[in-house]
Amino acid sequence: MIYAYGVTQQGAYHIKNNVVCQDAHKIIKCSDNMVIAAVADGLGSEEHSDVASKTASEFSTEYCSNHIKSDSTEEEILEIIKDSFELSQNKIEQIAMENGHDLDQYDTTLSLAILIDDCLYYGHSGDSGIIAMTTDGKFCKVTEQQRDSEGRVLPLFFGEEKWIIRKYDNPVVSVFLATDGMYEILFPVYIRDEDVSIYAALAKFFMEPKSLKIEAEGEGAVQEKISKFMGNISAAQVNDDKTVAVIMNTDTSYSMQPAEYYAEPDWPSLKKKYEDAWKRAAYPHLYKDEDKKETKETVKEEQPATEISEGNEVDNADNTEVKASE
Repeated sequence: MIYAYGVTQQGAYHIKNNVVCQDAHKIIKCSDNMVIAAVADGLGSEEHSDVASKTASEFSTEYCSNHIKSDSTEEEILEIIKDSFELSQNKIEQIAMENGHDLDQYDTTLSLAILIDDCLYYGHSGDSGIIAMTTDGKFCKVTEQQRDSEGRVLPLFFGEEKWIIRKYDNPVVSVFLATDGMYEILFPVYIRDEDVSIYAALAKFFMEPKSLKIEAEGEGAVQEKISKFMGNISAAQVNDDKTVAVIMNTDTSYSMQPAEYYAEPDWPSLKKKYEDAWKRAAYPHLYKDEDKKETKETVKEEQPATEISEGNEVDNADNTEVKASE
């Protein structure tokens, strides 16, 4: 059976400045083995973006729910998702026109996921994001945040040329959708270049069915727990509106990675490593003598051995390449 929960909260910045919540989410349970979820984030600088995000999340999920059937093919499902994006934008434009407002005050992102058994179909526009838990217990980034070179969001209005509409390659257990503030806390800068570049301990908290105890405790209790957790996130970490929507199939079998994959990172040492690397890149002259020393030691370690085992000969052309004799 597929379970789901979703939470949207007004961000600290919007509360402080008396700005309405511009995030929205919508979850529709079509059957025990099919659930549709969407999150949308109205662009913060635009007056009516809250209307746009609510319209996009609701219209897209309802359209997909009404048109995807139990025997729909992959191609048909992806076409329906594309149509839902196009018609959601059309609906937003209609609302703007009816209210006599400029359309450029109605921009929003939109990320939508459809979980059918263990198959994930999705559509994506903007800088929200989708993460999947695969059947090997790993947490995988499904989408990339869409921003231009100056950091400006590419919203739904940019159209089909920018939308990403696909079926995910691997079977999944659960799917996490979030607007940018909550999405980004799963990818802290300190672990960006580590072997595990996602905050797996936190992803497990949000997404892993057994950790959530969603079958035993129910969706309502889990949603309340997640809502309380999100409410306690400091403004220093996330000051924007906060939205997550999670869908998971407890009938899908999965294994887990070794415990260290899900372990809480050693933040102090990771922070030091990151800051040291930044300083070295920003002020290379301060590390010139140290780098020279490291280079000499590396060259010394990499020098070829002077003795060659019997049966091998040295290529005298450059005295570095060892060839096996025939």
